[in-house]
Order: sequence, then C-alpha cells, then structure tokens
Amino acid sequence: MKFVITCVGLILSLQLLAQEKTLQQYYTAATEAYQNKDYQSYLENIRAADEMRPNHPAIVPKLAAAWALNGRKTRSIQKLTQMILMDATFDFTGNSDFENLKGHKGYQKLLKLQKALGTKEVRDEVFMTIDAGQLHPESFVLLENGEMLLGSVHEKKIVKVDKSGKWTDWLETPYSVLGMKADFAKGNLWVGTAAMPQMKGYKASEEGKSVVLQVNLKTGNIIQGIEYDEESTIGDLVFDNQNRLWLSNSMIPFLSRDVTDSTIYQGAFNRKQFDLTDTYFSLQGLSLTDDEKYLYVSDYVSGIFRVNIETDKIDEVFAPETSILKGIDGLYFYKNSLIAIQNGVKPFRVVQYFLNKAGTNIVRERVINRGGESLGEPTLGQVKDGYFYYLANSPWQAYDKEMNLDMSKVKPIEIRRFKLD
Repeated sequence: MKFVITCVGLILSLQLLAQEKTLQQYYTAATEAYQNKDYQSYLENIRAADEMRPNHPAIVPKLAAAWALNGRKTRSIQKLTQMILMDATFDFTGNSDFENLKGHKGYQKLLKLQKALGTKEVRDEVFMTIDAGQLHPESFVLLENGEMLLGSVHEKKIVKVDKSGKWTDWLETPYSVLGMKADFAKGNLWVGTAAMPQMKGYKASEEGKSVVLQVNLKTGNIIQGIEYDEESTIGDLVFDNQNRLWLSNSMIPFLSRDVTDSTIYQGAFNRKQFDLTDTYFSLQGLSLTDDEKYLYVSDYVSGIFRVNIETDKIDEVFAPETSILKGIDGLYFYKNSLIAIQNGVKPFRVVQYFLNKAGTNIVRERVINRGGESLGEPTLGQVKDGYFYYLANSPWQAYDKEMNLDMSKVKPIEIRRFKLD
C-alpha cells in the first residue's frame, strides 16, 4: 500500500502544496525562468523545490536539466542517475536540454545503468495462485499448518485460504485490511485496518480513520480494537517481546509505539508518538532486528531509517550511489539484511539489501525480482522457514476514477517466494 503524494505529469499535487505552501512558488518560478531561458534562476528555484521535496519524479529531471543548462555536467549526470534509478523508462536521450552531456564520460555509464535496470531479473518462484483478485488483497499471513490468512482492501475482511488455494470468509473488519502480523507464541493476529477509497461503502467522512485489531488466531474472534479517529492510515505494524506494538501512519509521518498490558488480555494502550512531520513524508514498512535493539522503517519518499529502541535516536540508512531506497512498501529484516518491496519505482522490484556489521550502511544488493511479469504491484510479505514470501500483484491500479474495481484489469493473486538461505 502506498498512501503517498504523487505527481501526474508535471503538476504538483494539491495535498503536497498544502503541506509546503512555498513549494509551488519555487516550482512556478522555475518553470517561468526556463521559458525565459534564464537558466541560472531556473536552477536556483528548482533546486530549492528539490530540497523541500526530494525524489519527486517531476522535480528531479528538471533539476538534472537545470544543471546541464548551466554547464554543470557532472551534477546533471548525478541527478539523471537518481532519476533512472527511480524510473528506468525515463527518456533523456532525445531531450535537447541534455545535449551537452553526450560527450561526458558519465553519459555512457548512464546508458548502461538504464539498460541494466530495464532488464528483467527473476530469481523467485510461484508459491500459490489464488483466485481472489476481486478481494484486492494487500497482505497475508502464512499459518503454521500451511493455510493462509489473506486480508482484503476492497471487501473489508480476512479470508482463510487452504493449501489448494480455495478461500472462505474468516473475519469481517471495519475498514480495509492493510498490514497483518501473527504472534504465534501468544496465539494473536494483529491487523491494521484503515478507511480507504477503494473499499466498498467508503464514505468521505471516514477519511483518516483506522482501527487496529487484536484477533484470536484459533477462533477468529476479535479480542480488542484500538481506534484512531483522525489523520491516520495505519499501513503496517510489528510487535516485540515486551508486548509493544509499533505502528506506521502513512497519512502523516507518525511512528507510534503502544505499550500493552499483559494481564488477562492485552488491554488498553499507552501511546508514544514519534512526530516525524518535519523531515519525513509517508511511513510504510516496519521490521525489528532479531535482538530487538533496532527498528527499521521505510519512508516511501526518502528511504530507510533505523530507530534505536533504547534511545529513540533515528538514523538514516545509507546506500551506494547505484541504489535508491525510494518507493519501499514492505520491509523485512533477515540476518543483517533488509528485504524491500519497491512499488514506487519503475520497474517494480523486490530486493535484498545486505548491511554492514553496524547495520547503518547497505554494502551490496541482490535482486529477487525486477520487472517480472507477475509484478502487477508487489506489496507486503513474510519471512518464514528460510523463505521470503510476498504478494506480487495487488490490484491497486484496477480502479476507475469513481473507485469502482474494474474486474477486466484484475488477475488471480500470486504469492511468490524466494529461498533466502
């Protein structure tokens, strides 16, 4: 699930402008300067816009062009590299703004990078195909008996899938089912649900509402529901061994840590909020390290960050120039590596990023799937028994403007897997 501000063509979204009122001013000034061939002013204004909103697919190529038009070829190549990493289909070769780059030593490297990123790589396999596209699943949980729980965005429910792929209703939910995590030791299922325009019966008055459910895994009975009544889209969650539940809010960048009571049931929450609105944009995937000293979190716009559980200090995870950490939805820690599902880049990809010993830098990557035919829109997954499983084709793009699900664009749901060890 990607609840994030996007761009259609070269028009910045109204939601984004509401957050940064001066962003449109810089963008408009840059456009006017370009039209007047005032390339110095063009650079100054579009550079300011890029600082306010990094990794934006309308701003990055303009900044690359501004650097080129001002004779800063190396800086232009660097920015074009960033754009190609975000969108390998971006056509810069026929753009006259970049004409003076063709003799630069980095230009051929850029062409090779674009070709490599556009090359399909598939190292995983089909685990299960489920005729459940009409549910619009976002997440799933593989159970210990080989069955599966599949969460529906469109129909607001969780279904149980047997080993043959046949599904039956299991639990109705108040809103669209987004992230799910099972605590097998305690017999609980934690479910993040949120009011989404894609769900049946959606009302505008429900915007910004979420409910987190604690469900008995054996009976399917709801133990409790925790409501978030405004400005929330709880997209992912993860629990730790101290009965603390971490939640990511993708509507506004708030990270919550909710401490539960461990008496008869896991009772009321004592909420702790990390307000990240100054420097973050759209929080998505969450994953704890095995020793639970750190929490990794993906921001859909700006990359991967690590929270020190003891000190609450948040640090950015750095990657080589040949990698970009934008557009990560699901994020999973495994043996000092991070498995990232990137549906905010072109082509879609699933990648395993290997960390340095300190866990602060990515030192290399392994593509699990890039541009495979099954990747309609990969969303969330699960590490289990040395494999990584993920949902490969959630039909987010199958809705019309009125948010009606167009079944002609929906395919059977494919769960794929990759051997990690």
